[in-house]
Amino acid sequence: MAEAVVLSGMSLCALIPFFAMAILMHKGKSGQALTIISVIGAALVILYFGIKTPIGLDPVQVISLALLFALPAFLGASAGGLVGIWMRRRDERK
Repeated sequence: MAEAVVLSGMSLCALIPFFAMAILMHKGKSGQALTIISVIGAALVILYFGIKTPIGLDPVQVISLALLFALPAFLGASAGGLVGIWMRRRDERK
């Protein structure tokens, strides 16, 4: 049961940025889309920085946060951006 909860949480963390980025890129709002993906990437960098420096973060918890939430969100946002670009190009050809 716990595996299903983890998998559904990861899927949700990936699908929300995916659809947000696809919609923004399809509408041509690339500045807002790049801001979203930059914030997600900054969260990954901050989590990685928290592991490498002795500031009191537990490495196991930080790695689990990064792998379960931030990484799927980053990959979903990247894929959504590509899909949005492809949809925009398809509409411009017609």
